[in-house]
Amino acid sequence: MQRFGGLMRRYLLVVIAWTVSISALADEGPFAFDFEELAPGVWAGVRPDGPRFPVMGNTTFVISEEGVVVYDGGGMPAMSEQLIAKIRSLTELPVTHVVTSHWHGDHNFGVYRFGEEFPNVQFIAHEFTRDVMNSSRINYIDRERGFVEERFERFQKIVETGIDEDGTERSDVDRAAYAQIILHRDVIDRDFLRAKVTPPNIVFSDKYVIESGSRNIELLFLGHGNTAGDIVMWLPDEKIVATGDIVVLPSPYAFNVPPRAWSQTLRNINDLGYAILVPGHGEIQRDTNYVDLIIEASDSIAEQRDTMLADGMSNEDVQAALDFSAFEERFTHGDEYVKTYYDGYFEDPFRLAAMKALTGEPMVQPPPPESVPFDDVRWEIEAAESEVVDYLGQRALRMKGGHALLADTDVRNGLVEFDIAITPQRGFAGLIFRAQDELNHEHFYIRPHQSGNPDANQYTPVFDGNAAWQLYYGPEYAAPIKYKFNEWMHVKILFAGSKAEIYIDSDEPVLRIDNLRREEHNGMIGVNSANFSAVHFANFKFTELANAYQFPDSGVATPAAEEGVIQDWRISEAFDGKTLSGAAGLTTK
Repeated sequence: MQRFGGLMRRYLLVVIAWTVSISALADEGPFAFDFEELAPGVWAGVRPDGPRFPVMGNTTFVISEEGVVVYDGGGMPAMSEQLIAKIRSLTELPVTHVVTSHWHGDHNFGVYRFGEEFPNVQFIAHEFTRDVMNSSRINYIDRERGFVEERFERFQKIVETGIDEDGTERSDVDRAAYAQIILHRDVIDRDFLRAKVTPPNIVFSDKYVIESGSRNIELLFLGHGNTAGDIVMWLPDEKIVATGDIVVLPSPYAFNVPPRAWSQTLRNINDLGYAILVPGHGEIQRDTNYVDLIIEASDSIAEQRDTMLADGMSNEDVQAALDFSAFEERFTHGDEYVKTYYDGYFEDPFRLAAMKALTGEPMVQPPPPESVPFDDVRWEIEAAESEVVDYLGQRALRMKGGHALLADTDVRNGLVEFDIAITPQRGFAGLIFRAQDELNHEHFYIRPHQSGNPDANQYTPVFDGNAAWQLYYGPEYAAPIKYKFNEWMHVKILFAGSKAEIYIDSDEPVLRIDNLRREEHNGMIGVNSANFSAVHFANFKFTELANAYQFPDSGVATPAAEEGVIQDWRISEAFDGKTLSGAAGLTTK
C-alpha cells in the first residue's frame, strides 16, 4: 500500500502539470451523477465528463402520484445506489419500473439494486435487449472483474513513459486519463466485482405505455440506433425525451450503426417535437442542433459511400476514402480530449459500420446457442434403453430408465432448450442441471400421467441419488400444464443464481422457481427418463450465461409465513428408525 500511495502522489503531480481538457482529479469519483430537475417531478442525472473511464450512462427518472419510473438506472451498483438515495430524498413512493434503453452494461449493470430495495419493481426493455442478455454476448462482464488491477502495470507504463506495451506513443491526454483511472482503481474494481446482468421481466417490440398516476410515460422503439433494440422514453406533456445511446455527447457512438437507419431514427426522435433531450452520455440538449449535426454527418457518409461504390471503387478503398473533414471541428471544437473520443468512438468505427451495413445482415446479433445432437460423442448415456432414431421428423434420443449427460460442460448459469415427446403413460423425464455427478444435481421433470393437474411437473434437488420432491412440493415447485402427447413440445429452462424459469411451449414462464435448493455450483447438464416409459428428446441446445447474471425479482413481495409454519430445521444424526416404534412424540435427548 505504501508503494501504491507513492505512485499516486507522482501521478497526481503529473496530471496537475498537464494543462489538458480533462476533469479535475478533486472530483467526486468515477461514478458521480449531477442531478437536475427538468420539469416538476422529472429529473436527470448526468455523469460529468461523460467519456472518462469507466464510461457510464446518464439516467432519467419520473415521480408520479403512484411511484417512480427510472430510465437507465445505473451502469454500476454505486450509481444505482446514488440514484436510489436521490429518489428517497425526494419521495417516499417506491420505484415501480426500471427501463433499460439497450443492452450495453454501462447503462444497467447496477440496476439489480432496485430489485433488492423495491420488491415489486418491474424491469422493462426491448425484446432484442432481452435476447442479448440471455446470450453469451453479455458474458464480458465476467472478464472485467479486477479490470484495473489486471492492467495496472500497463497503465503505469503509459503514465510514466507515454509508451504503450506495443510501442504506440500515447498523448498527454491519454496519459492523464490513465492516471485518473489508476487514482480511482480501488473504487472502480470494487464496483466491477459487484456488477450484475439483470434481464427484463417485461419486453415489447414497438411501444409500451406506463400509466403512472396522472402521467403517461411512453417507451418507443423508433428504429436502429446504437443497437437494434434501443428504446427512448418520451414524456409528451413535458416534451422531454431520453434517448439512451442513440444520441451521445460530446462525440456520437457509431459502433455497428447503419448510417441510413440511424439518420431515420434520429429524424423520428426530432419528429417528437421535444424541448429537452437527455442523451445516453453527455450534456442535456434543449434544441435539435446536435441531433441535426449527427443526421447531417450520417447522411453524408452514406451518400459518399454509395457514390464511390457506384463509380466502381472497391469496398476497401471506399472505407479508407470516406471524408469526415466537414464534421471533425464541429464535433470536437478543437478540443484534443474530445478529439481522442471522436476518433475512437465515431470516425473509426463509423467507417467500418458504413461498409458492414451494405451486407444487409444484422449489425450485431446474439450468438446462437450451442447445439449438441444426440448422436454426438460428447454425450455420456447410461440407461436401460437408449437409441438414436428418426422420430416425428427429427433425429432423436429414445431413452428409458437412465440419463444422458454432457460430461464436458461446466455451467453455473444457463439457458437450455430441447424438444420432448411423451406418451400418456406414467413417467418422469426432464432436465438435469448443475450436476456434480449422476447422483447430485438440480432436476426438473415432466409427469405425463398428471397432465393438467397441479403436479404435472416438478422441480427437486437431488442429494446422493435422493430426490426431495416430498419436501419441495406445491405451486412454488410445480405448475398445472396440460401436455400434448405423441408430438413434440418445446422446453426451455433458464437458471441463474438461486432461481429458474420454466417454459413449455410458451413465450412466458409457466413456472418460476425462486429458491433452488442446492448450493450454487458449476456442473454438467443433461436429460433423464425414469424407468417407466420411453421418452424422445431432440434439438438439444444450450447457452452458458454470465456468472454475474441475476434474475430480477418476480414482481411479487415474499409473503410472511403463516403463524405456526415451521421455518427453521435442524437435522439429527442418523439413527435406527425402529427406535420410533410406538413413540407419540420426540425428545431432544
